[in-house]
Amino acid sequence: MREIFLTKARPLAKYLIAGTVLIVVNLWAAGKLELLAGLLAGYGLGMVWYGVMFGRLWRSGDMTIAQAKQHVVIGAILRLMLMAVVFWAAIQVSFGQFLATVTGFGIVYMLGMVMLILSARQM
Repeated sequence: MREIFLTKARPLAKYLIAGTVLIVVNLWAAGKLELLAGLLAGYGLGMVWYGVMFGRLWRSGDMTIAQAKQHVVIGAILRLMLMAVVFWAAIQVSFGQFLATVTGFGIVYMLGMVMLILSARQM
């Protein structure tokens, strides 16, 4: 799992940077560059989401089946709570920041899933 994550992190970063440049140009042209903070918060949330998920899956490999299930379920609950807190904070700032945060998280999540699917197809 660690090898898959490390080999796919560089292409993920390249796609993320290319997409961010396009988004920044569009935000700048629209005069809404302040939404970049929400987008970056969404990126951070997505990266933490994957980091915690991979870490928990990695550690659950040495556990019994019951312990691994409990470990993964607790991890999912913690990730959902983190997502709720970040989205709640973004909506408190403005609806635009909330949408930017959700968009940033969605971009990282979708890119990560596509990279995982592609890596699974290559095995």
